[in-house]
Parts: sequence; C-alpha cells; structure tokens
Amino acid sequence: MATTILKILMTLFCLQVVIKSYVFFFVKYDIRKKQLDKSYENKLSATKTTDYVSLAICAILLTLLFFSENLEYLSFITGLYIGATLIQLYFHQYSNKLPLSDDKAPTEPLSPIKLISYSIQAFPKRPWKELLFLTILFLWGLYMLLSKGFDLFPNS
Repeated sequence: MATTILKILMTLFCLQVVIKSYVFFFVKYDIRKKQLDKSYENKLSATKTTDYVSLAICAILLTLLFFSENLEYLSFITGLYIGATLIQLYFHQYSNKLPLSDDKAPTEPLSPIKLISYSIQAFPKRPWKELLFLTILFLWGLYMLLSKGFDLFPNS
C-alpha cells in the first residue's frame, strides 16, 4: 500500500516540477512578478506556512519510502547528494545578478529570501543548466513511474 501511495504522490510531484519549469520559461515576467508582489506584500517571507507543509510532505514521503521496502540506500544517498548539489548550484547562479534594478527589486522590508525570490523571477533562465538537468531527471522519473510503476507502457 505504501508503494502505491508513494508512486501516486511522486507522479504528481514530477508533474508539478515539469509545470513549474514551463512557467519559469514561458510565462511572462510581468505576470510572475505581479504574483510575487502579491505573495510577499509587506512581509519578509512568502513561504513560512508552505515551508512547514513542504517539510511535513518530505517526512511523509520518506516514511512511505521506508515502509514500501523499496529503499535502496545507495540510490537514495546518491539522489540526495545530486539534488542538494543541484539546488546549491542553482542558487549560486544568482551571485552576480545583484543588485536588482528598481523595476525588478522587491519593496521593503527586505530579507535574503525575498531578494533571491525576486532575482529568480527577474532572471529565471540564469540557472538554465541546473533547471534543464532537474527537468530531464523529473521527466525520466515521470516516465519510469508511468511505465514501470503503473505499467502503462507494457512494451517498454
């Protein structure tokens, strides 16, 4: 049962990542910035609640993975290292894009996460290599979930 639930959830999360990549590259900056302004308003963070929810989801996914008895320690550790490194490299791409011009900069109050959020929206293509790498991995994951996980492509 844990394996089935995990497959369903991971299929949804893979789709979310692919859609998010699409939004970064194809939704106009003005639309993305307007949404960001609305999310932050006069706050230092726009994600406090969702950060807690995301952490809880990670705990649930990890619990399901352990109960599924499909955890392969070497794959897990390797994937964890690759994922963490890609995120680190992603953020490093913004080290030379500051300060933001007035039309792209966030309003006060400022925080590091607010500044980086606005930088990401202003220059989403900056970490294109990391985004491409992640998107390919999640597309592969989605394919594997659908073909092997749910046996939707029996001849593959």
